[in-house]
Amino acid sequence: MPKNSILKCILFEISITFASIKKKKKPMKNVYYLILLIAFGAIVSCSRSEENTPIIIINNLIVTSDSDDDVLTVNEVVNFIATGDDGDDYTDLATFYVNQVEIIGSSYEFEAEGIFSVNAIYENVNSNDLEFNVIDGTERVLIIDLHKALRNQIITFSLIDLDGSDITSTSTFYVNNEAIAGNTFNSSQIGEFEVYAEYELAGNTETTEAQFFEIYIPKRKVVIEDYTGTWCGFCPIVTAAIDATHALTDDIAIVTIHKTGSGDPDLLHFPQVDELKEALGVDNGYPKGRINRTTDWLSPYSPDEILSMAGTDTNLAIAINSTLSETNELVVKVDLVYEEGSMAGDKLVVYLLESGVIQDQVNYYNNDPTSPYYQMGNPIPNFEHNHGLRNSLTNLTGDSISGIPALEESTRTFSLTVPANYNNENLSIVVMVVSSDDTARNAQFADVGENKSYE
Repeated sequence: MPKNSILKCILFEISITFASIKKKKKPMKNVYYLILLIAFGAIVSCSRSEENTPIIIINNLIVTSDSDDDVLTVNEVVNFIATGDDGDDYTDLATFYVNQVEIIGSSYEFEAEGIFSVNAIYENVNSNDLEFNVIDGTERVLIIDLHKALRNQIITFSLIDLDGSDITSTSTFYVNNEAIAGNTFNSSQIGEFEVYAEYELAGNTETTEAQFFEIYIPKRKVVIEDYTGTWCGFCPIVTAAIDATHALTDDIAIVTIHKTGSGDPDLLHFPQVDELKEALGVDNGYPKGRINRTTDWLSPYSPDEILSMAGTDTNLAIAINSTLSETNELVVKVDLVYEEGSMAGDKLVVYLLESGVIQDQVNYYNNDPTSPYYQMGNPIPNFEHNHGLRNSLTNLTGDSISGIPALEESTRTFSLTVPANYNNENLSIVVMVVSSDDTARNAQFADVGENKSYE
């Protein structure tokens, strides 16, 4: 337990007791005995209360390691340390993750080659990430820091010898068979590139195996939000429009926000639906479709307005990597990179969704032969509801994004204990970056457990 917590608690208990003694004008000869007694009791009570509810709430958690290098060899063991912004050691209290997978304790043996990310979480406070390159110590290894880069984003190459020593400075790197100056590369041209390294060994010129990287332009994913409910007989028309649009493009991120009506509870009811509607200026009429959070999608809900934006070039990319443990602890890592840097007022929104929820849907189109729900019943029995907003891992309308420089990757990690009534097999994540007026600039989506790279 952090020492400051007990000390503050003890002083608080003593101050209250002393004030009470003074008010009741107890003999001073008894005061010192009482203070000693209260101090002892405070230690016990404060310690017990700490087990249930931490008195000190930290805002930042810093993870370090006992490794002197970020390049490791296979089977190397590293110990991690978690320190709070109060200066206390939280290593024994924090949970550590390697590539978003929870590990036991605070040590880890890296048993395979690859790039590994290590972070920790304590009381829903996420730490920084440590990155390690793990190599096979039997051959020289070419390391590329970015396998997917934006136009003009700098890519760095490194070469590691059999002893794990960096021999980059004495090596020559070739991109598409052309020698480059130094060990960095950037290009305004998009496409796949090949790189290999050349080095001297025992008087002979040797080369590594070639590796590949990609330079790309981010593609825009349009956010479609559907304010709906199982009680709403007109709402299936928006569901049909979303399905029709999805059949034409995958470059959309769909969120349905359910609200319980006067009848049976909606199984996907989102508790903060009214708060979200108020924040985004959504009126009480149903159904209500929104494009990129702030533009009304009006009847007849044509896909054309969405298709004109979906998949077009943009200047902001989003990647998602998430894991869900056996104890229902969800960890979501979001990476962002801007071509021109973030703008004032930008916010990051991270939502957890659930699909495949079966519940009858009221249907006012049962007698409309032009509707895809014609003669399906009113209500439609066992209707499948998808993309339902379950939880927000950020503030409801987003967490502030401040000062991300151009072409520099920014990473944020979120955690949530998934409620037992969610179907873990049908969970997904939608991430969006919104402007100061809440308009979505770009979005990304992924199933829980999926590693979705920049697109």
